[in-house]
Amino acid sequence: MPASTVALEILTDEELSVLTPGPGAVVTPFLSAVPDAERDAVRRTALRGLVARGIVDPPAVDATATPTPGSDGTEVEVDAMVRQDVLSALTLRQAARRVVAVARTTATGQDFWYAHLVDEIALLEEVGSDGLHRFALGHTAALAELLAGATLHPDAADGTGEPVVLTGSPDGEAPPELLEHLGAAYVRADVLVIDADRDERPAMTGLFTGPRGSWSVVADPATGRVSARPETVASLRGRVEALAAEATASTDPATEVAP
Repeated sequence: MPASTVALEILTDEELSVLTPGPGAVVTPFLSAVPDAERDAVRRTALRGLVARGIVDPPAVDATATPTPGSDGTEVEVDAMVRQDVLSALTLRQAARRVVAVARTTATGQDFWYAHLVDEIALLEEVGSDGLHRFALGHTAALAELLAGATLHPDAADGTGEPVVLTGSPDGEAPPELLEHLGAAYVRADVLVIDADRDERPAMTGLFTGPRGSWSVVADPATGRVSARPETVASLRGRVEALAAEATASTDPATEVAP
């Protein structure tokens, strides 16, 4: 059975900039493209929309006022009564110390998928190029299944070819055979496991999947080494499960399992 989720509210970039102190790890495709001089007007409109939709309590906010700049100078903080379901979701989003971030590219465009992990709850956030953020609730225990659904093409087939290792040299080039294999993928998903309590940059895992074959590309920022290899459907599942296990591993040194 597929992992069950519960759909929540849909919010725009602009609305989230009013309701939260900052985007954190999440992209803001629409708002980032708005010139700085026009952002106050865009936020005022978003604030009025939040009131009209019943997400913000009208007596708690003056929707004609200019929103107050946030601590980072780019976002907005509003002292307002927020509808409880939205407030709960945004509280989870802000509280998450581990986030699985996915950038997906297909023939029709690009979007983004996030799992904000707080104990046994996974707050899922899907962001389109239009700046709409679709939220849902899932279970951390089902993260591997949720991540597989977000990253793997449903008709993924086993890949063929030889593994390739690239260095971080600026003049290093991928062989044409590798580019051909990767270009045949229907879905490219770049996955990061972000830990707010660690300073080092996380490794990036690229999953290239489709009915014409599947490959993985792992980039290690510490060494600059990039490893590409063909994957079977079973080994793809194993990679996704390993990423989910990394994201949900205990941060308590006393309970961590040595590699």
